[in-house]
Amino acid sequence: MTISIPLILALAGSVANISDGSTSLDAKIAGAGGSCYLRAQSLSDDTHSSAGAHSNTADNTSAASQPVDRTRTAAPSIASFSAESQTLLIGGDVYQIETAAKSYSIASPDPQTLRFEVHRGDNWAAGGDGSGVDRSEIQNDSTGVATSWGAVIPAGTPIGLDYQFMVEANSNGTFVNTQNHSNGFFVVGQMHNDDIASGVPTSPPFAVQMDGERLQIVARYVLPGGNPRNSSSALHMLTLWTDPNPIQTGVYNDIRVRANFSNSGNGYLNVWINGKQVANYQGALGFGQGTYWEYGIYRSRAAETSAVRYRTLMLTIDSSTPVSSRRP
Repeated sequence: MTISIPLILALAGSVANISDGSTSLDAKIAGAGGSCYLRAQSLSDDTHSSAGAHSNTADNTSAASQPVDRTRTAAPSIASFSAESQTLLIGGDVYQIETAAKSYSIASPDPQTLRFEVHRGDNWAAGGDGSGVDRSEIQNDSTGVATSWGAVIPAGTPIGLDYQFMVEANSNGTFVNTQNHSNGFFVVGQMHNDDIASGVPTSPPFAVQMDGERLQIVARYVLPGGNPRNSSSALHMLTLWTDPNPIQTGVYNDIRVRANFSNSGNGYLNVWINGKQVANYQGALGFGQGTYWEYGIYRSRAAETSAVRYRTLMLTIDSSTPVSSRRP
């Protein structure tokens, strides 16, 4: 049995290097013990496109036009929304807003949809973002086990995530993203590690990101006792799937995720996009700590304006996992 928990979320100061390139980019991670700066490092990138020691049996085909075959529970409504506020409510859960506080940074076109937009130089100054990133995200402060800075879902907890995602065309009628695995990052959804518990800054053990104009799924892990810091030789980055076709603008993509973040056994990550399974990974996943979901746009500094939309987002966790009381 599962507990269905509504959300549209993100994390306070996260992600560093999401690519396996050599470009160093500054980011900042804020937490209960203050904040620390993180310089992105090159990551070992184990690309899996077929079954192996760490099994990923999905093929490398586009998911753009596959049918959706799933029953979706009614998604919660977005309430108490204000672009000037520092928080919003979704189905009674509290989410922290992390943007440049511009009029366009975040909007709710309807009770099921959130829109995020970034321009060059937009960052979350209140959270200590440096000049090397652009950000418009939100963070879940309610789901999982309460911490002094929010909440995390404990390691070893089965997690389900269902939502719809769209990129908007820019002023010339296309989606342009100059950030890719060789020069930066463009993250549009992630389960991020509890870096306070790990004691070091990390990149997310699961991320949905844009590699140029192509949607991509990546995962990371260290074996028990390994150091998950980006510069660590113990860190493994897996590129599980890259869409062979550029993403279509103005079209919602149906995304389904089933995962268990465990690096000591029973870890897995399964991802479907538009009804087609694109990742089927069995093996170590994560860094042995709790995780939390965040989304919006978090990218390395870029000249182009970008906007994305998310709607009907639902998160489920195993019923044996304690769920924190909602914070006031």
